[in-house]
Amino acid sequence: FKLKLTDRQPVCRDMQIQGEPDLALAGQLDEVLSAAVAECDRVLVGLDRCTFIDSSGIAVILRAHNRMEEEGRRLAVYAPVDQVLRVLSVTGLTANGLVFDSAEEALAALTDPS
Repeated sequence: FKLKLTDRQPVCRDMQIQGEPDLALAGQLDEVLSAAVAECDRVLVGLDRCTFIDSSGIAVILRAHNRMEEEGRRLAVYAPVDQVLRVLSVTGLTANGLVFDSAEEALAALTDPS
């Protein structure tokens, strides 16, 4: 499990998850994601190298998303691999504008939500 953080714009952090964020790693994921949420107006979560995600990993992302949304800021998930996309679809997260095919699409949606 690895996390790579990149600043895409002055107020946009891109956090790429590699590996399997599960119950054992949820605390670490929450810590890093919470810091990004505290520092940025927009956060991207890349899942193109995430091979598995369980309910604890999804819960961490959803908590961050909800915190940001309450404050008028935005979080988006992008490029989930097929297995992760299936999990996100089953949980209904692909139907609410949270998941995008690419970082570019997610960034565009966060920059211009209309």
